[in-house]
Amino acid sequence: MVRAIKINLKIKVMFNRQNVKEFRSDFQKAVEKLEEQYGCNISLGTISFDGSELRSKMTARKGEKIVKATKDDFQIGDIVGINHKKVSPNDTFTIYKINSKNIGVKGANGAMMRVSPSLLVKKTFKTI
Repeated sequence: MVRAIKINLKIKVMFNRQNVKEFRSDFQKAVEKLEEQYGCNISLGTISFDGSELRSKMTARKGEKIVKATKDDFQIGDIVGINHKKVSPNDTFTIYKINSKNIGVKGANGAMMRVSPSLLVKKTFKTI
């Protein structure tokens, strides 16, 4: 005697690296209308995920849109600022080294640090 066994399988959609990249891209497209309506820039922070959920911090800032720079946008000797809440926007730094993932900068007080290129902003000085 042969018995038929009925098995119900549920296919669970899980977050993976590719899904998260697509999510970030789709999120930016979806918030463009909100950015225009409220006159701000909305960005999604680092995304943490596991199989069933993802988490991230969203930031909305007033002002002009900040374009994330890459290491190819900078040269040794450039004068830059750091776009970070813990660094004054008036502080200036000089690039002394360009690594594969970060850039070495030296402050006016001699402090040296490594910074992600996406946080750097080129400074332009007006001559009188």
